[in-house]
Amino acid sequence: MSDPGHAKRKGFLRHFRGLVHRADPCADLDLRGSLRLGRSTLKLPPPALPLQILLGGEQGYRLHLYPEPVLDAEGRFEHRGSYLLIDPMTYFSDISGFIRLSEGDTLTLGRDDPTQRLLLRYPRAVEPRHLRLKLSSDALAIKNKSTSAGVCIAPLTATDLIERMSRWRSLNLARLVRVLGGPIEPLARAPALDLIEQVIAVMDQEPYRALNHLGQPGGLLILPDRATPVFVGDLRARIDNLLVILTQNAFLQALEEGSAILIILGSAVHPDRPEHAAEMDSSVLMMDLIFRLKLRFPERVFYLRGHHDSFSEAISHAGLPQGSLWEDALHQTRGPGYRDAMQRFYARLPLVAVTSRYLAAHAAPPIDAEGWQTLVDIDRHPELADRLARVRHPSEPTPSGTYGRRDLNRMLRRLGLGENAVCVLGGRPPHSAEHRARDSEEIEQLRRVFSADPHWVGTLTRAHKRLLPLRYPAEPLLEVYNRLARTAGDGLPPNRQLTSPVDPTPTQPKDAPHEVPR
Repeated sequence: MSDPGHAKRKGFLRHFRGLVHRADPCADLDLRGSLRLGRSTLKLPPPALPLQILLGGEQGYRLHLYPEPVLDAEGRFEHRGSYLLIDPMTYFSDISGFIRLSEGDTLTLGRDDPTQRLLLRYPRAVEPRHLRLKLSSDALAIKNKSTSAGVCIAPLTATDLIERMSRWRSLNLARLVRVLGGPIEPLARAPALDLIEQVIAVMDQEPYRALNHLGQPGGLLILPDRATPVFVGDLRARIDNLLVILTQNAFLQALEEGSAILIILGSAVHPDRPEHAAEMDSSVLMMDLIFRLKLRFPERVFYLRGHHDSFSEAISHAGLPQGSLWEDALHQTRGPGYRDAMQRFYARLPLVAVTSRYLAAHAAPPIDAEGWQTLVDIDRHPELADRLARVRHPSEPTPSGTYGRRDLNRMLRRLGLGENAVCVLGGRPPHSAEHRARDSEEIEQLRRVFSADPHWVGTLTRAHKRLLPLRYPAEPLLEVYNRLARTAGDGLPPNRQLTSPVDPTPTQPKDAPHEVPR
């Protein structure tokens, strides 16, 4: 993160140490200048340094409050006013959640909050309502709400701790460069065609695909329960947003280790900005990136068919036929052979991914599916395939009508999924407060993921055995990534160039299921 200024840091520390002189120090924290909160409200300037917060004494729980670093187009980290409250024991090594504190937010830490119980492993020493934080433009107000356990706070002044968040993110960027093997830039016709043909060959024997009545990969992926899912919703040609997900949390590390699965819920192409609706170059780069990820992790990266994964003339946005424009762009830039290959890729895409804990599709749950075999033999049910992939306006009637909580519960029972299973969908979230409220109140088992927002990148993953929605600030990462990738490549001797993104002998999953779940 860019240095907020030596003077700003010194001023914050002077203010904090002045408070320490007027209060009891904390023996519980092995840090100089720690402060034990009394019953009055403590006001600090917005912290220029990370803070350590100890809830409940030696048997309690340690949290870190970090200024949230955001990358700019030059690759510099800056602080835009938000803070992340994290568990330092897990945040930098495992897929985990966090609590964001932005200007105007009030947050009460404690075991009463269901979101915190999901994210943080509070011991009994942490009270139901233990500490209140309130962030304004000019102050962080801290109020001890505990009756006996107490709170201790100290700034983290060691250089390695101050820079830990930005250094960790930089390492994630470098890890992605190693994984992809080079910059993300337009390919010539021959290597582009070779890339997609390799992906099609993988799709013909895709891990975890149930075989249909013809002995070919069907419409259903049966994924392993133990793998942590990382769901990515509509991307709509926002390459930066996919790069944000790949360089946040421990997602990429878990993919490399084999403990996570990346599930892209379709519609990665076609810009959704009206002024860019006819531009297709970013869509070409997006699919190249996804193909490289698929070849690097054939058993850990999966793509479900979405509404925009087609050349259909019916696909339009801002009055433009994006399906036809997409086909024309591929034909002109990469030739008819590549266009035909993309069509074959679309024909091989699954529509549903399932474990005992979740069922995922792009647009709608398979409410009318009689059983798993219906989804496997999806080629025999074109109307169902259309409903699974096509996003409709809320007011547009569907062949099966609308669905609600009871319909979803019946479907989950009919398919033999557990009562705690959820349905994960892509597509743009409802705009109106009425639809958002109805979704949350009536269909508790439904989760939507949207990753194409220009300001926030949404994803859904699992932490502590529960699916958890997370969002990250959008960043201009493509330029930053390419600059790093070119520098890394130029700095290596000829025999040490970055490795190819294609693993010629990918490991096959050891526990690939051989039949549809009953």
